[in-house]
Amino acid sequence: MPRGARTRPEGPEGSEAPEGSEGPAGRITVQPAGPYGVGEWPEVPLKANERGPVLITAGVWLVFLVVPLVAMVTGDAPLGTKVLGCAGLAAFVVAYMGHFIWPWPWRTLPHWVNTAAVTAVLLLCVLATIPASGLNSFNFLPFTLAIWIFPHRLRIGLPVSVALSTAWVVVALSVDAGGSRFWLIVPTVMALVIMLALRLAMEREERSRILGEELALSRQRERVGRDVHDVLGHSLTVITLKTELARRLVDTNPEQAKSELDEVLELSRQSLAEVRTTVGGLHAPDLGAQLASARTALQAAGITFRLPEVASVAGYRSERRELFAWCLREAVTNVIRHSGATHCSVTITADRLTVADDGTGIGASASPGNGLSGMRHRVTEAGGSLSLSQVHPGSDRPGTTLEVHL
Repeated sequence: MPRGARTRPEGPEGSEAPEGSEGPAGRITVQPAGPYGVGEWPEVPLKANERGPVLITAGVWLVFLVVPLVAMVTGDAPLGTKVLGCAGLAAFVVAYMGHFIWPWPWRTLPHWVNTAAVTAVLLLCVLATIPASGLNSFNFLPFTLAIWIFPHRLRIGLPVSVALSTAWVVVALSVDAGGSRFWLIVPTVMALVIMLALRLAMEREERSRILGEELALSRQRERVGRDVHDVLGHSLTVITLKTELARRLVDTNPEQAKSELDEVLELSRQSLAEVRTTVGGLHAPDLGAQLASARTALQAAGITFRLPEVASVAGYRSERRELFAWCLREAVTNVIRHSGATHCSVTITADRLTVADDGTGIGASASPGNGLSGMRHRVTEAGGSLSLSQVHPGSDRPGTTLEVHL
């Protein structure tokens, strides 16, 4: 039974690549793990703490072997035949359960060859029970099918299990059982159908789980990429502006240039810390700190501004403060880098963030970049809406208004 999953790279068909490597074209996929994965048994003996649950799951069905056991003990067969039958049944149980503990005893041979060898041993055990239990030996069939249907991929397990069931039915038709033939054939077919249906359901459930984990992993990567983009885009813009300012001041005002460079150094350290915490999933920007950062960035860019006071946003709910902080960071970065604006106005209420400028307008960059796409994604996930419009449509500098509404 599948138990748990981890990210494993795909190797050649029928095998797995070493832990931590990549499959074709560097594609990492989520593969089942635990001792049982979809279509495979573990390649090594189970650990002691893993054997109990596996043996219970596989062994609970052995209760159906009580029927041939009772038939052998209470039948009219000679004592020697009964002893042989009971020994065959005991050997069958040992081989069947042992195969769950050590499914790959001959490592140099393919998996299906190992299972075929175990199947041959099981069939010999069944033959030993027939003289004492008679037709009750048909109760052994589902166990023989199980070691093919569940451990192997269906492209192997399905044809082999169908072939075994067909052989079993042919044997049932060839025996002189009178009216009992029906009760020999129907359980055989039913066992095959039920186990195949269960196997397909398990595989479908496992595939759904794997797809869900791959989707969650993709979303996590997208979130980290979006966060790193937002952090670096804003920080590098401010660093560039302050460095340019320091370069202009280095001859006329060395002390102020030194002060600007000190701020650049501090900002670069803060940015490095933000990237580290963002990659670790620990970073959540503060709206108050972002307002202060926006003030510094706009000043460095020579853009006049109107910003709300930090105290005015302190009482907003934490999740809205975080969302508005991300959006404010990206919006101010876009104003500085793309708009060519001389003035920027920011308004924040409990459910709305508005950033307006007097720049060249959204027509100058009709195709949204990663930053704007990431911002829209954040807002949509929070159940809000994002809109862009022109402040003065038709003019040479129509400006842009970005509005986030929750």
